[in-house]
Amino acid sequence: MIQPKTEYCGLPGNLAYDALPPLLRKLVYLQSLNPEEIDLLLKMHATRKTFAKGKVLLKQGDIHKDCFIVTHGWAYRYADLYDGSRQIINYYLPGDIINPFALAMPTLNYSVAAITPLRVSICKPGYLMELFSTQSRLSLFYAGILGREDSSMAEQIVRIGRRSAYQRAAHLLLELYYRLKIVGLTEEHSFYLPVTQNLLADTLGLSVVHMNRTLYRLRLANLIKIRSHHISLVDIEKLKQVAEYKGTYLEQIKNVFDAEAKLVPVQTE
Repeated sequence: MIQPKTEYCGLPGNLAYDALPPLLRKLVYLQSLNPEEIDLLLKMHATRKTFAKGKVLLKQGDIHKDCFIVTHGWAYRYADLYDGSRQIINYYLPGDIINPFALAMPTLNYSVAAITPLRVSICKPGYLMELFSTQSRLSLFYAGILGREDSSMAEQIVRIGRRSAYQRAAHLLLELYYRLKIVGLTEEHSFYLPVTQNLLADTLGLSVVHMNRTLYRLRLANLIKIRSHHISLVDIEKLKQVAEYKGTYLEQIKNVFDAEAKLVPVQTE
């Protein structure tokens, strides 16, 4: 079992970190939680559903009024093009929320499919609105999730629009590593990557052949190792230099909470 770093564990009493759903692990990484907040967040996970590998959860053009919170497995968001090709927009990892704008924008302009067997919790947007209208700290966290998704989309545009294939691959692997690290799903500098080269190619705007050659170059430079869908980032600092990776879009909301904590201490009994 991968153990979290101690600075992630902002939990009351003897509540075990490993027993938390990934969404709560993400929040604990940002800020300590009180028992009431934990209880309210756990209620969001009461209704559960499982999807098989390859199953399309949401389809472009359909109307969906529910949010899905990923608790186990990977999924990807993509857009189908008229020529039969597709562009993968981003990946949903444990702790991510699929269709977070369901209440305001129920008609989808993208599709979502499961990469692995996928377990989700179904959350009604109405419950979210009621929850966040009464819980200001949780409201700030949710705003942070949406803001980070917006920043990630900006990074994806820059990644496929201006970076070289070599930089694109390095940048994406770093982003996935740090996102998984926040929810305790990395071990040292390694993580499980259940994504095929076809999916990576469709994410980075490359042909499969070009994708294969790019990963080979990263291995040859001793920057990564790949074995049975496990990726090891051999030299993270050098990989960051290659990718021009800063990662501030993943840390931004944590800084907000740090600043808030200095001004308004959390009230506990």
